[in-house]
Amino acid sequence: MGNLCAVLSVALLSLAACGDDGGSAKPDATIIHLDAAIDMAPDTPPLPDAPSYDFSCLNNTAPTTANANVTISGTTQEVAIQSMMPTIQANPNVAVKACKGNCMGPNSLGMVTSNAQGMFSTSMLATGGAPLDGYIDATKTGDRRTLVYPPSPLTMDQGMVPVLMFDNQAFAVLNQFLPTPQNDAQNGIIGIIVTDCQNTPITSGAVVTAKQNATAAGDAPFDIGTLAPQGAGTWLITNVPPGITEVNATVSNMTFRAHSVTSVVGATVTTGVRPGY
Repeated sequence: MGNLCAVLSVALLSLAACGDDGGSAKPDATIIHLDAAIDMAPDTPPLPDAPSYDFSCLNNTAPTTANANVTISGTTQEVAIQSMMPTIQANPNVAVKACKGNCMGPNSLGMVTSNAQGMFSTSMLATGGAPLDGYIDATKTGDRRTLVYPPSPLTMDQGMVPVLMFDNQAFAVLNQFLPTPQNDAQNGIIGIIVTDCQNTPITSGAVVTAKQNATAAGDAPFDIGTLAPQGAGTWLITNVPPGITEVNATVSNMTFRAHSVTSVVGATVTTGVRPGY
């Protein structure tokens, strides 16, 4: 079980690494030690082993412009069970749709198929000069449908997007060990990684929420790190009813930037939550 959770956390960590638009990192970013006492003198060194995180983008101003066209590229990968162990391998021939909104009509931005190495790249997606709330919807027979939402709207080309898809057998094994078994006949599942402004996973102290119409949706968020140390900072929320779902997190009384994803029956949604844009 720990191995399967670690596999999922790898994908979410990769998603965090690609979540920045390439222009928001600041050389003089504010670094905060979460475990440091709030009344320490300014020159007091941090407590031993206190993690340092960058919250300089907290409540920052949303971008208002974007490149006229953007592309999304990355790799489709499959989690399968081989010799009783989970493996990750390239996943060819996946239908990868670029979407916004309900992905219907003009909101369906085009589809490509991943190649033999699992690599894909969308066509140029017109933004109209404004940040694009886009996402990826990946499907393949025998694998679990997977939707990948970036933490923030896209303002430029986005590369190295990981699309990790569980094959049906691997997810069935994982489901046996979840705190509350996933009911795919009625609900979806959401995976969230919580990071700082430099996309460093926040491994403790986060409180994750998923809400529909301002009410908690799905089962209680499950910290993958409790089963696999590599998964610290990543969370699963099982049995989320279908529909628009607001995801967010708080860390040390700081409320991060909320954004919306769409839970889909029988599918996995992966996304990240950051302090700001």
